[in-house]
Amino acid sequence: MPRVDGWPVVETKMAFFDFLLGGAGGQMKRHARRIANRDAQAEDREASAHWLAEKGTEEALLAMCSRFALQLEHGLKDRKEKDIVFELLAEHGPRGAAVARRWATENPNFHHAVRLVERIEGPEAAVGLLLDLLEAEQVDQEFKPEKKRNLLISLAERRSAKIVESAQRFLTDFDEGVRHAAIEALAAQEGDAALPHLARALQEPKEESTRIRGRLVEIFQQRKWPLPS
Repeated sequence: MPRVDGWPVVETKMAFFDFLLGGAGGQMKRHARRIANRDAQAEDREASAHWLAEKGTEEALLAMCSRFALQLEHGLKDRKEKDIVFELLAEHGPRGAAVARRWATENPNFHHAVRLVERIEGPEAAVGLLLDLLEAEQVDQEFKPEKKRNLLISLAERRSAKIVESAQRFLTDFDEGVRHAAIEALAAQEGDAALPHLARALQEPKEESTRIRGRLVEIFQQRKWPLPS
């Protein structure tokens, strides 16, 4: 390798470019900021996604997940960019799934992370992640019920014996939307495991929502369950 004053030429050039770009850490921060910047050009966000994917560290992969939290006005372009990031993360296999789990735990935008876990580890792993996220939510938490509601809606799209026990405690949530989502998650499960919980919800004297009561009666009729007396 050619040397100048005892220094390898290649290393000297790399150090020089790192200096211009703020060092390796500076590049990481620059690409992490740009991938989640709605004002950046689409091709620049995509270039940052590829750079971070090639870097492949936990910090880089986590920065890629931040693109999932950004919502562009143009829905088609937004989905295309997110799909690119999703596929790049999926190429990292178990490491991508591990980062997705961390992202879902620390951020309200969990949908793509759960999809990623499902792609890499399978449907049961995705259900397990959703249940872990739901377990961290509190029934008496009055602020920001959106995550509870969205988790329950996602669980309503899946089938697992574990869902009933986890979802039933939200039948008494303060938020009507959360209660309704819990009902749907329970009603979507096979068998009669949800029956006693839904019967209790129908008999709840504090339930003032006619929408909730009407939906419960409808479920009992559809499932041919006897209405509680």
